[in-house]
Amino acid sequence: MEKGISLYFGYNMSSEKRAELIKKYGFDSVITSGDKRFRKQNGSLRKQVKIIRERGLKLSTLHMSYIQSDLHYFWEEGKKGEKLKKDLIKDVKNAKKYGFRCVVVHLFGEYSQVGKQRLLAVLNVCQKCNIPLAIENIDDQKLFVKVFEEIKHPYMKFCYDSGHNNVFDKDFDYLEKYGDKLIAVHLHDNNGEEDYHTLNKFGSINWDLLGKKLAKYAKNLKSLDYEIFMKFGLDGTSPEECLSQVKEQADRLEEMIENFKG
Repeated sequence: MEKGISLYFGYNMSSEKRAELIKKYGFDSVITSGDKRFRKQNGSLRKQVKIIRERGLKLSTLHMSYIQSDLHYFWEEGKKGEKLKKDLIKDVKNAKKYGFRCVVVHLFGEYSQVGKQRLLAVLNVCQKCNIPLAIENIDDQKLFVKVFEEIKHPYMKFCYDSGHNNVFDKDFDYLEKYGDKLIAVHLHDNNGEEDYHTLNKFGSINWDLLGKKLAKYAKNLKSLDYEIFMKFGLDGTSPEECLSQVKEQADRLEEMIENFKG
């Protein structure tokens, strides 16, 4: 499998420098977002794609643009919910335009028929563009489960986030229940209490067990993508050390997956 990492992995340097280091330390692909709030950090989506490709890296997944406090409007009547739908459709079209594999989505709020119709409208655009929509497990397990119960669509898939599962609902086995829908992963670790997006050595996830679970559904994965944000200054890890350790983690996880598949 390919190994990917977020274009912004927590260090304040130019996108060009980050992409060069990502390539240098052996990664194949990059996950990113076109959210305008991060333009100062990453540049426009067009610029990001240019930088990534010029360094010989591939595009993995595109994260939806969103403001967390607005997500509930998607399930409510009104212009704000319609805007969220239009913004998500724009993300899908950008993924098609630039060549990302899928769009990763956060869903939050109270399930409703108006929200269902909006999501179906987005999924119909996904089908036309041949871009899957990967619903990520965040901290709203009830809505996640309800959406998969109520909506059946070939382009609605699943993005498994290891860190979120470890903090918000570690006793809920997303992979066992929704592994057949798995198309992407956001891999990172934490202490089980806060969503650190950090390295394994600072975390509490049982990666041997996770490797065993992923082995059952690895055929659906193109890349092992790490969503790392080293912004907490943990032990002064340098950008180079961070990338080296994440790549070692990714290689070890792939080895575990292959062994468990055997």
